[in-house]
Amino acid sequence: MKYFILLQAFLVCATSGQVPTLLENVEFPGNDIEMILAPDAECCQIYCTVHFRCTFFTFILENRGIPSFFCLLKYTDNGFPSRSVTSPNVVSGFRLATVDPNKHSCFTKTYKDIDFLGSDIMYLLRETLTECQDSCTDSPDCQFFTYYTEQYNAVPKARKMCFHKFATKLPSPPVINILDNVVSGFSPRDCDDSTCDSTCPEYLIPNFDFNGEDFDLVLAPDAENCQLICSNHPHCQYFTFFTEEWTADDRKFFCYLKRSDPRTSSLVLVQNVISGFSLRRFGIKKRCSDHIFKGLNFLGNDRGVVKADSDQQCKQLCKDDPLCQFFTFVDGDFSNIAQRNDCHMKSMTALPKPPLIRYVKDVVSEFSRIP
Repeated sequence: MKYFILLQAFLVCATSGQVPTLLENVEFPGNDIEMILAPDAECCQIYCTVHFRCTFFTFILENRGIPSFFCLLKYTDNGFPSRSVTSPNVVSGFRLATVDPNKHSCFTKTYKDIDFLGSDIMYLLRETLTECQDSCTDSPDCQFFTYYTEQYNAVPKARKMCFHKFATKLPSPPVINILDNVVSGFSPRDCDDSTCDSTCPEYLIPNFDFNGEDFDLVLAPDAENCQLICSNHPHCQYFTFFTEEWTADDRKFFCYLKRSDPRTSSLVLVQNVISGFSLRRFGIKKRCSDHIFKGLNFLGNDRGVVKADSDQQCKQLCKDDPLCQFFTFVDGDFSNIAQRNDCHMKSMTALPKPPLIRYVKDVVSEFSRIP
């Protein structure tokens, strides 16, 4: 009975928009939509908050006696767990009403004896943790880092090594299809400080495919957006995009990110593909796409649906929502009258997520401090 009253109070707090307290030793079984890794329950809550679908979560501190960093994101239509149980070594909670993830305390913590394993983009020798942190903050590609202190004994030559890491790409719609009377696009927030406008050379090569050397595959509505994703990924050097006119198989809108010297990759003449290079190799900075894509539907990942008078108003609504990354607008000629003027605001979990986390003595990990 005591637990039930506590849970009721928690639900009232969560739905009223206040910052709810985390529930220790409480598990919400089932209703899972995604499992990611988080360094603590507080960060798990932030990941749930920015996720387009998550409404509550359970963070597992320990699994069968082994330390765990499992963050189980969960969803139900009414926003509440189907059931809850008392369980040791877990923490549960609900998404926050509002949050600025870049300023949230879990992204300014120092995680001692925790290694954010993998996703390295470079490593440097730095005398102190502060110097390592400063170097990560000064690097536009560094999202989090791990520093091996001078006490680290497992591999002595790794002492004072500062490993910069990157794990998050620009937003890429999970599904793109062709649909009359809809318009899609991306939030133009990052365009405000872009140094590359519409006159920027694109260095695109039509009807040629850089065959091989792929390290990732995403979806993009056009070749310029594929190039933008490549240009903002520290590993990507060049790419090949399969256009809307591609009909040989189901790879329409596929954007293949590639690395290593393109001279080692075979350049093949292929109709209805476009290849190109990362803009960063030409010293060009471009962080956003403010194009409108008529007749393309970005399907899924809805944060919410609101009415709008035009695609431009829908675009502005997405820009004004700090968690909206892309959108689809249904215009006034759409066949389903009830859906006309719907503005679907969409997002993905774009916060940096370490792919592996483990306990390692005498190492320190942190996220990059946003100035």
